[in-house]
Amino acid sequence: MATIKEKFQQLKKQGKKAFIAYVPFGFPSVRHTKDILLALQDSGVDIIELGIPFSDPVADGPVIQEATSIALKNGANTQNLFITLNKIKKDIKVPLALMTYYNPIFRFGIDNFFKSMDKACVSGILTVDLPIDEASEYLKKAKKYKIETVFFITPVTPLARAKKIIEASGGFVYYISVTGTTGVREISYEALASHIRQLKKNTTLPICVGFGVHTKEQFANICKFSDGAIIGSAIVKFIRDNHSKHGFLDKLKKYVISLRGS
Repeated sequence: MATIKEKFQQLKKQGKKAFIAYVPFGFPSVRHTKDILLALQDSGVDIIELGIPFSDPVADGPVIQEATSIALKNGANTQNLFITLNKIKKDIKVPLALMTYYNPIFRFGIDNFFKSMDKACVSGILTVDLPIDEASEYLKKAKKYKIETVFFITPVTPLARAKKIIEASGGFVYYISVTGTTGVREISYEALASHIRQLKKNTTLPICVGFGVHTKEQFANICKFSDGAIIGSAIVKFIRDNHSKHGFLDKLKKYVISLRGS
């Protein structure tokens, strides 16, 4: 399994941008996780973000909040996450990153969490509500277990702080396209492109855009000035609306392929 860094190196050589898909663990059920991850892999997704369901998901929009609520009721806790990932790690060839809030890490034990990530062959981690000012122990553990840390920059992040966030980041930098929560949004490409070009003067790390990206057109436009984009809510909504239908996994593959386009 390639690391996130290695995946971006491969994409750069191929002249391609990263398609990153987000899905929550345990939605619509824990037993669906393997099939959904393999379907995303088969559809050509470059990196998969697997969300750890949390009871107070302040950054998530209604679609993902609903999905994670269902997942929690289905037993999608951190222990079951790692049990599941260890069972399927030989089948997952694309880099896998966990997206979480800090509470599940703290409750599991920070060293135990990163050790479990390493054992399960997880490449990276994104912790939504952990500011870099409070991440020293987190970064030490990530370095110890060679886990790539991805941090977030928003449209209102001052440049001086953005530089510090970039220094703490590995794999890629996650640029949040709009202020607020995840979900379907209209995106101002001009302002987005301007900010990302400014950030690129300060780093060689890939910069990928998430929050609000939900169509093939948005993905294509964003990839003109970034290194890739993350699509989450649209995929989660598709899973919600189609998982009980005949041929669901084939439908999911076709849908994800359609989002990337040519």
